[in-house]
Amino acid sequence: MAAETPCSVLYNDIRLFGGLKHLEIARMLINGNSYLGSTLLEKSSSSRSYLTRYIVHREPDQCAPGIYNDFTVSTLNLSAAICSKLGGGDSAYQAIADHYRGPAANEMMSVLVSYRLDSRLYANALNRIDSSDGQGVREKSTLYLMLFVATGALADPIQGMATVERYCNSKTGGFFGTTETTVGRSFTNRLRKQNVTAPNLGLLRTHAGNSVDMQIHPLTRDPRGTVIGSLPKTSPSITDVGADASREHLRIWLEGGRWYAQGLGSTNGTVLESGAGDGDIVIEPPRDQREPGKIYPPVEIENSDRLHLGLYTTFLVIVD
Repeated sequence: MAAETPCSVLYNDIRLFGGLKHLEIARMLINGNSYLGSTLLEKSSSSRSYLTRYIVHREPDQCAPGIYNDFTVSTLNLSAAICSKLGGGDSAYQAIADHYRGPAANEMMSVLVSYRLDSRLYANALNRIDSSDGQGVREKSTLYLMLFVATGALADPIQGMATVERYCNSKTGGFFGTTETTVGRSFTNRLRKQNVTAPNLGLLRTHAGNSVDMQIHPLTRDPRGTVIGSLPKTSPSITDVGADASREHLRIWLEGGRWYAQGLGSTNGTVLESGAGDGDIVIEPPRDQREPGKIYPPVEIENSDRLHLGLYTTFLVIVD
């Protein structure tokens, strides 16, 4: 049996949970007038053997985004078909929401990890859907399914998240923002350190009680820097963040032998806690505390500093 791919997880899950055959799923997802190589998909996608070999088990690096219909439309069709198979009504939509927020999401994140794709981005998108206000079970079930379908078909959680965000902005008025919290720290100036040759630095996520994750997130020395956030659209990036971190919260880069951090217009702000005991410095205040038109300059960071992004994300800066 072929190893699971994001696309095969998509097809197999909808077949088992939603009661739809692979051919039925393909007719909703694939544009029959498109070509895969020199093959017109209108005819070949109705072939079970062709579909299994060239679509369902297609490796992530071989994905062809151009063959698909608009996922915001095809997901609505899939949702209606699955709902009908489950008996219809609110109970069916609740079952869809529970499944694509629970076991199906976990399976998709597991296969993303196996291909070294960013499962945290997928998890962060789920959390954004969870925290959306004014959305009923039908709306949320659609968004969970849409994230699953687009991510699986394209083997790309960034595009999956972007599909959901685009749908939210066009159909529901947009609610993919960041929940506001309060940092609640004193803001004092930090003494500037003497110039030293910059080591390689990394970030280590810490939690309450000083427990730490084992994974070190390296910071790139590339001038573009590293973006930290829940739903970043650039690479390299770090997505190991809490629920109140903005999609692109903070950027860290190396310049002139020094490491700098600068806020990216986040909702809940960032505070640096000096590892040398020099106190705290605000990198960027929460949005409701910012002065209109004021630009907050980069702040130098060093080994043993702590970065507090909102209330729920703290990183220890360490030599990597």
